[in-house]
Amino acid sequence: MTVLEPVIQFLQAWQKKTVTLAQVIAGAERPRKPVLRVMDRLVREGCLEETEDNRIPARLGEFGRDRRNPTWKIIARPLVELARPKPKRLTVRDRIWKLIRARRRCTRLEIRRLASASIASAEDYTKLLERDGYIRAIGKDGRRKVYLLIKDPGPARPVIKEKTDD
Repeated sequence: MTVLEPVIQFLQAWQKKTVTLAQVIAGAERPRKPVLRVMDRLVREGCLEETEDNRIPARLGEFGRDRRNPTWKIIARPLVELARPKPKRLTVRDRIWKLIRARRRCTRLEIRRLASASIASAEDYTKLLERDGYIRAIGKDGRRKVYLLIKDPGPARPVIKEKTDD
């Protein structure tokens, strides 16, 4: 679990308009430094507004700069939007797999053009799929190999090991 999730949950449950760093640390039950980084990120994204930044002087035996002890004003609407899960973006391999499933037979050039993938990506992924038995080279179209989908595990891209331990 990341630090962001418990901090957002605490801020959504917090009833007051302002919150201090000590209150967030206690409520989220996470270390000070990661919580401070998350809070700074929330300020940059417009979810919080820093109202004051008190400094705590170093205690006897401590060295370094004074510690920050900021106070923030909570802006409610962006916090709700931030808490919603964001849809995952399709990777190049996801696009290639979707194309292979749709066409059933294709060449690397078609994969490269239609999936907006580089030549190297199309070559690497087709080699992995061929090695694991998902596709097979069935012939040539001019100088290019034509691949046929053999095993279709479904719309989700199959999990393929990159390297084998021989």
